[in-house]
Amino acid sequence: LKVYFCYNMTMINLFISLIYLMYVLLKSDLFQISSETDCSNLNLRLYQYQNCPFCCKVRSYLDYYGYSYELVEVNPITRKEIKFSEYKKVPILVCGKDDPVQINDSSVIISFLQSYMLNPDADLHTILSAYPSSLIKGDDKKMQLVSPNKYFLMIPDKQKHVNEEILDEERKWRSWVDDCFVHVISPNIYRTMKESLKAFQWFSEVSDWRNTFHTWERLTAVYLGATVMFFVGKQLRKRHKLKSDVRESLYDCCNEWLKAIGPDRKFMGGDRPNLADLAMYGAMVSFEGCHAFKEMMENTKIKDWYYRLKSQVDNHAGSAELVNSFSKRNSNAK
Repeated sequence: LKVYFCYNMTMINLFISLIYLMYVLLKSDLFQISSETDCSNLNLRLYQYQNCPFCCKVRSYLDYYGYSYELVEVNPITRKEIKFSEYKKVPILVCGKDDPVQINDSSVIISFLQSYMLNPDADLHTILSAYPSSLIKGDDKKMQLVSPNKYFLMIPDKQKHVNEEILDEERKWRSWVDDCFVHVISPNIYRTMKESLKAFQWFSEVSDWRNTFHTWERLTAVYLGATVMFFVGKQLRKRHKLKSDVRESLYDCCNEWLKAIGPDRKFMGGDRPNLADLAMYGAMVSFEGCHAFKEMMENTKIKDWYYRLKSQVDNHAGSAELVNSFSKRNSNAK
């Protein structure tokens, strides 16, 4: 029996998102994240799948800077929550109150928000115009978003002194997270049937499925989801040409990342995280409770970096920068 799957990140998280969606629908289809330091008044709404690494990247960025935002969990089958959008992949961010804009693709979202923060004199539409995107039909006949500037920031003239090599490095490693690291995640968390099952048991635990679903619903979700994703993981290993032992590919990525940071820096950004750090952290958060994550921490030296960054994100370490930027913006508007 040959089973055909669509091997993109939407389908990789299909079973996780389906069950999480049921949980969300029983509780609320919208969740508010509030920050006392947010003075942006951007009315951010993030359409997402909870376990998608790309969505986790955006949430990590928002949390680091202390934004307030609404989370909307998207039904991966009907996608009714994003019926307003021609683009049908998540994350999608809608921001602005009177004249809102829609931003697609995790890296475009992050670059857009960072550029808006760097340019207090520019409005949302001006910043968005710097990130032209087009939908094209790929080899698999599915529509793909092409955004050539997605890793670039709009640097204001008064900050042109910023070292271009620093910006080049940040762009390089943001791209590396999307093109390399993300692709080792699913083959690792679903490496064996046992690990796949444990991963779904963890999803069940953190989402409180036991108190949300009937026993048969929960067991069906856990065992069916684990079985399907086990086979998907095998196909993804071949597709992305990972090593036979996919753990080695995961460890190789961690070692490559740490080598790039070097022994003299806390983060890729130096003493404080840059956008590459936040992207890598977000991707790792997506499987934090899985066995693969535990072994990654035990068999590489990435643990110290990860928990340093976790502290930064949890404590909204970038909030002062956000407050400073929007204080200037509000002053300019008077």
